[in-house]
Amino acid sequence: MNTQGKKMKILMIGPFPDPITGMSVSNQMLLAGLKENGHEVEFIDSNAEKTFTSLAAQGKFSLKKVMNSIRPIIIGCYKILFEKFDIVYVTAAQSYLGFLKYTPFINVAKFKKIKCFLHFHGGFVRIMYDSVDARKQERLRSYFNKSTGIIVLGNSLTKMFDGILGKSKVFVCENGVQDEYMLNEEDFNKKLTSNENIEELQILYLSNLMLSKGILDLLKACIELKKENYKFHLNLAGGIEQEIVDTVNLMIKELGDSVTYHGLVKGDKKATLLKNNHVFCLPTYYPNEGQPISILEAMGNGLAIITTNQGGIIDIFKDDENGALCIKKDPNSICEAIKKCNQNYTKYAKKNYYECLAKYNRKEFVCRIENIILKQQRRT
Repeated sequence: MNTQGKKMKILMIGPFPDPITGMSVSNQMLLAGLKENGHEVEFIDSNAEKTFTSLAAQGKFSLKKVMNSIRPIIIGCYKILFEKFDIVYVTAAQSYLGFLKYTPFINVAKFKKIKCFLHFHGGFVRIMYDSVDARKQERLRSYFNKSTGIIVLGNSLTKMFDGILGKSKVFVCENGVQDEYMLNEEDFNKKLTSNENIEELQILYLSNLMLSKGILDLLKACIELKKENYKFHLNLAGGIEQEIVDTVNLMIKELGDSVTYHGLVKGDKKATLLKNNHVFCLPTYYPNEGQPISILEAMGNGLAIITTNQGGIIDIFKDDENGALCIKKDPNSICEAIKKCNQNYTKYAKKNYYECLAKYNRKEFVCRIENIILKQQRRT
């Protein structure tokens, strides 16, 4: 569909950096892309926490989070009521309490007869829905149906709304990669040429270091590889979950000069890490997992991928095409996957780079969102 037609006034509501998460980065990218395409866009940052929080803290009641949420709710509802928008675009939370703070926007948009889209950046919605009682389910169903449409990250995630929402109201939009983290083709070809015979495999973990993201399993796997005298170097980047800080530090100490912890990275430092590594490993079993942008960023830099079948990952990753599938919570499986990716690096690198270049670049991502909301706008 040609998105160069009608220009819209859009209100985006959701988390924006900081902290850096897949959702906040995606929102930042979409905001810039929509403006670049000529739309008038305003945004409201709904983040109640401006620092990385552990999985245990997510979705839990906190008076501080409630107080921090009141201001964006008031501002957003006021804007929807008294300014003229064509679209309200909301990236909502997947916990029951977290989702409720977005419901005023849905109600006011419905009252004003403004198209309202909910974009879920994860695969936890159905688990959350099934975990609450019938009264809460009815409330959730009501809000889902009040929306113009719900956007998910992959075809496999549309089933989250089976029996809750008509299929015509569920749309698919895969994530995209920011231009600054896409390797240009000349540099990619140089990378392939210089790595025809890898002497020391560079392994990258680029995500928050969380238990449920599989970081301890990866560290255990690398400790075993070091005992085998396997030639590798592990690069870790991201915030460390508070509950496992001591354990992570002990395992990093055990790996010695075979590991480097880079802390939180962005900009040129992040781009350099992506460019200089061979294998990206995310052995996740994170319950909220959707479609990690970090996997797409790794693909866009010619890295082989090691990951699990958690959430919507199966929509962007195929075993022995993009890399090696590993078993959740299984360090031995990760060891085997690392060796497989080393042996087949060039094959996986080419597949990933050109697939990302064609399907998951920033412009294609913005275009997919435009196509969804424009199609619905034309029905009015």
